[in-house]
Amino acid sequence: MNGPVVVTLFGPNKFGISVRRGIVRGVLTAADLTGSLAGLTIADLITEFNNGNAYVNVHTVQNPNGEIRGQIKRA
Repeated sequence: MNGPVVVTLFGPNKFGISVRRGIVRGVLTAADLTGSLAGLTIADLITEFNNGNAYVNVHTVQNPNGEIRGQIKRA
């Protein structure tokens, strides 16, 4: 089920991100959390991961609503 954006991993307004050979690296902090997680902690985000409530949606110029989506699952 689709949900609200709670963190932006990469984009024009995201600083401190580097891209090398298809790998995107950066550090998320509580200050990056938005929407329903705004003001909460990274531990709260991890709880959502562990509960199966998180996914990544990659947007591109060609497909601004989402190119590919992947559910985040606990291994």
